[in-house]
Amino acid sequence: MLEKKERWTLAAVLPLIVLVMFLVWGIKPRTDDIRTAVSADGIWVLDDTELMQTAVRLTGDVEYVPNALLTPQEFEGRTDIRIGQPGNEIQYATSRIRIRIFPGSYLICGYSVDFASRMYVNGKLLFEAGVPGDSRETTVPGVKYYQLPVSPDADGEIVIVQQASNFTHKDGGTHGTLYIGMPEWINRYTFRNLWPEVILMGCYLVLFLVHFILYLMMKGYKPNLLFALFCLTWFLRTGVTGQRILDSVLPGLPWTAVFRLEYLTMPLSGILLVWLLYLLFPGVLPKWFPPAASLACAGFAGIDLFGSTLLISYTAVWRIVLLAGIALYFFIRLFLCWKKPGAAQLSVLLGFAFLLAAALWDMLYHRDILLLPALRFSISEMAMAVFVLFAMTAMFFGTMQEVRQAREREESMAAEKEMLEEMNRLKNQFYTDVSHEMKTPLTVISVNAQFAAQNIRAGMVDEETVMDLTAISAEARRLAGMVTSLVGLGRIQGAAEGRGVLALDSLVLETVRIYQSMFKQKENILTAEVDPDLPSVEGDAGQLVQVLINLLSNANKHTGKGRVSVRVENLGKQLRVSVADNGDGISPELLPHVFERFRRGGEGGAGLGLTICRTIIEEHGGMIGAESAEGEGTRIWFTLPVKEDVEHE
Repeated sequence: MLEKKERWTLAAVLPLIVLVMFLVWGIKPRTDDIRTAVSADGIWVLDDTELMQTAVRLTGDVEYVPNALLTPQEFEGRTDIRIGQPGNEIQYATSRIRIRIFPGSYLICGYSVDFASRMYVNGKLLFEAGVPGDSRETTVPGVKYYQLPVSPDADGEIVIVQQASNFTHKDGGTHGTLYIGMPEWINRYTFRNLWPEVILMGCYLVLFLVHFILYLMMKGYKPNLLFALFCLTWFLRTGVTGQRILDSVLPGLPWTAVFRLEYLTMPLSGILLVWLLYLLFPGVLPKWFPPAASLACAGFAGIDLFGSTLLISYTAVWRIVLLAGIALYFFIRLFLCWKKPGAAQLSVLLGFAFLLAAALWDMLYHRDILLLPALRFSISEMAMAVFVLFAMTAMFFGTMQEVRQAREREESMAAEKEMLEEMNRLKNQFYTDVSHEMKTPLTVISVNAQFAAQNIRAGMVDEETVMDLTAISAEARRLAGMVTSLVGLGRIQGAAEGRGVLALDSLVLETVRIYQSMFKQKENILTAEVDPDLPSVEGDAGQLVQVLINLLSNANKHTGKGRVSVRVENLGKQLRVSVADNGDGISPELLPHVFERFRRGGEGGAGLGLTICRTIIEEHGGMIGAESAEGEGTRIWFTLPVKEDVEHE
């Protein structure tokens, strides 16, 4: 029933998560929200209609001079100006774009080229990220987001000259993509790009804090810690990619630190994910795989921490190959070891499926193939957020299961404590009864011995003396029977130290004989009937005696001036023990639930005795059941498997 409820919860919650994330990510500008203008020989001609309706993205060829860092005046005087884009083979260059536009006030925005750049607008230096240089020693890498107010000059042009240099990455720098438009459109574009990532970072940070606190409260459930660290990793990754929010919040961060952190998050995600899958899908991944995959990811992490940025950039593809290999191996093992997944496992698998679908979506999107025209944007980053929220749902189910197990352990400990208290009470009652029972024959023996001794000393051995001696002999035999019962109990308790081969008839008879006095107090008659030549069983005598005592105590409690009978029967490969009474009986509504926790047939008790009996019998490989008619009595029975090839002792 619980599993069914969890699956219904998934059916309601997971689609809602996807819908909410699509709504959040849908804030970002779509392809049809931005106009694209293509240059002609490095010149863009924009009319007023384009700029009044939306922001305009500038693409196409630029004018550039390779291997030179030039001011606008120096660029104007060069005769080796090329048309196109600087390629990866060029490590530093100066480029120029010219925008012919109507008079007015505009904004240009975008990110500088990754590495180092300097931007002049209409001859004035307005922006610098890092320090461009003509060598590795003279270059200081840096990247920033810019939003600059611009206006055309007297000729109706906005001229942007940009110096760029790259000695830190395998990919060369270009002029960089920029957007131009009226201030309200550029501000709207900036807002729509920024806030979805702010929301994602907030979600990742909240999930990190929540699940880290859950781990501190329940350290036995380690997936919470792994998931918390995974969320923290993606909080950092989202902050150093895309709109680079962390760079804006912490402007003092060196470019190399941000660059290393961006790449470091990939192997860290791989390590955390493989261990999370290992714990959430027990038996799917072999024990050697998580350490091996973690070691491989740690190799890339070492490069990210201590290697050069150039070396790090050359390993980008191999990181993706490693993570894809880990995912592929997991799915192969999952297919080979397939079994019906639980709610937590199903949630994670659906998150993976959404990631794969998003990867396919983006591959088609970047080739201008739109599966749904209404969703004209890339969704990979949003898909990772969906996966994290699906995994959060899995952590919720896992945590709730851990809470239930902890509660059950507490209830079990409480039940055991209550049973021990009951056993201790019964033991004390037994000692009281034994003391009382022994006191009578000892008194008879003592008094009759004195009378007999007096008659013998007086030389008067008569019929009365014989009667005294006969009484002494009878009481001595009765006292010997009591001692025999105590010895039997000692043997039973000694056997409780572990499982062994048991004679169930002796165990039952001794227990019944010892607890006769309990029934006499309520004027109940307790009898026992055992089939002859019973085979032996294997079990823990102490636990089986605990079951018998519990059943006898229940029968005695619910019977007044009646009969309670214990029967041991041979069923071939099983022995059946039944305790029947003619007491109050059990109501038809309660009867199907008597072995459930906290089901009580009357006042007093915790409703755990029969639950414990069922646990003990099932651990011994047997079954337990109840038959009752209200007002007519109850019969509780249990079976134990016969120990084969063992002679009856």
